Amino acid sequence: MRILLAVLFTILAAFPGHAQTGLLDHSTAKFFSHEGNLAFLAAGVLSRDSRDRGRALITSTVLVTSLKYLSRERRPDGSTFDSFPSGHASAAFTIAGLAAAGARNKTEAALWYLGAATIADSRVTLKRHFPHDVVAGAILGLIVARTPSLRLRF
Repeated sequence: MRILLAVLFTILAAFPGHAQTGLLDHSTAKFFSHEGNLAFLAAGVLSRDSRDRGRALITSTVLVTSLKYLSRERRPDGSTFDSFPSGHASAAFTIAGLAAAGARNKTEAALWYLGAATIADSRVTLKRHFPHDVVAGAILGLIVARTPSLRLRF
């Protein structure tokens, strides 16, 4: 997990031009931000212990929505004031953290994190979030994934 965050920060630092544009081309980013995101989340929730993963996903969504309401940060495309933190990044990293913890090997775990990072980057590429929005969303998602006591009970 620490390695993934270090890689994300290194990429953003090494390619300052990409800090506002993302690393993906527009059509790939659009896929990972929409259909790819839904497929990733569904695969993660349905693969194991779906009730707990569903609760974790709902918890991260509630936390993100609350922070968006409090921060009121304008999106890079200027459309709305709900940029911080990224809900896509939070949801993807919540699922990746849970799926990686239950992974059969390190390669499977790394693929979950790579998928989450791709979804997060898609949001920057599409100018829906600033890099700090997706990093904050990723961190929040990982915290929810690794802290069962935070998850809503129902």
